[in-house]
Order: sequence, then structure tokens, then C-alpha cells
Amino acid sequence: MSEIDQQLEELKMLTNTSTNTELATCLGVARNTVQTWRIRGKIPERIFIKAKQIADGSINSTSKYIELDFYDVEVSAGSGALVVQENQPEGIAFSRNFITNEIGVRPNNIFLMPVRGDSMTPTLQNQAVIMVNRIEEFTGDGIYVFRFDGQLMVKRLQFTKAGLSIVSDNETYEKWELTRKEMTTFDFEIIGEVVWAGQKV
Repeated sequence: MSEIDQQLEELKMLTNTSTNTELATCLGVARNTVQTWRIRGKIPERIFIKAKQIADGSINSTSKYIELDFYDVEVSAGSGALVVQENQPEGIAFSRNFITNEIGVRPNNIFLMPVRGDSMTPTLQNQAVIMVNRIEEFTGDGIYVFRFDGQLMVKRLQFTKAGLSIVSDNETYEKWELTRKEMTTFDFEIIGEVVWAGQKV
């Protein structure tokens, strides 16, 4: 990714926009201005200042808080909880600045859901609420929400030569492996990466 593309991605994250048109509208510039920045390979400093002001709420172009969808589905941190029904999402408000600057993700790409089970303790306790950043593929070792054989799970995924290693932080649970072939032939899909968790202490 070029430097100008990285800068545009940063602006989109700060302004919670996805397209160049949305970005231009949010910043109050003409649609072709974004293309002009790309051609010149430079974005004025005042644009970054304005985007940061939008992110921290000092400019009312966007709300200071964002309501994230909370899906009341069982995400298993045990042996696997079969998801029978996904209820309509409810909203939980978070600071936009916290989401974009502290967590470092786009607000329109994340959602919340509860955890059930103890296999990810002490990292994730039973009934913890996790923030999940939607992704389309495995991007590196970390904690992910994924579906396998009709079960929705949250585990630590680690890349191996053979495929993926599925690891529980609770050492009483054994890790297991998925080969590359099994990842494509079985009912397996990575939903997103866990980027934050809230739980009782």
C-alpha cells in the first residue's frame, strides 16, 4: 500500500467512513478533491487536523459516541455451543475516540457478543463481552471468533505449516489442529478477530 493510500485509510478510520465519497462528504470537500490528493501524493495537514477533531468530537460532523451492535448469541469458550438463533442486535455506546484511536479499528466494522465457558480463562472469563473486528481471512496469530461444524467458538488461532492450531488459554483444554484441506472442506469460517473484552473482576 502506498503512503497516500495509508493516509487515506487513516482519514477514513478517523471519520468512520468507508469510501472516498463518504470521506469527502464528512470532511466537507468536493468529491474530486480526494482524487486530487491521490494524484499529488499529498494531503494538506489541515485535513488531518479536521479529521482528528471529528474523531474526538470537537467538531459535530459526527457523534462523539457510537452505538455498537450487541448480538445475543452464544460464543463458546468451552467445548462449543451450537448457535440455534441469533437475536436482533441491541446497541451499546462507546466513545468514538476510544474505538478509532485506542482500539485502532473502524467503528462500522465491529460488533459485540457474549462469551460462554471457561476454556479461554484467564484471558476471557465466562460471560465476558467481546468486541469483534470482522475480517475475511486469517491475518495472524490472535484470538478469533469462528464457526466450525455448526458451532460458534472463540479460541486462540496460531498459524502452522499444516494449517491452524486451535488453542485454549485454559491449560486444562487440549489444543487441536485444522489442516489446510479441512479448512476448505469442512464447515469452517473465521468471523472476526477479538480486539477488546469487558468482564467482571
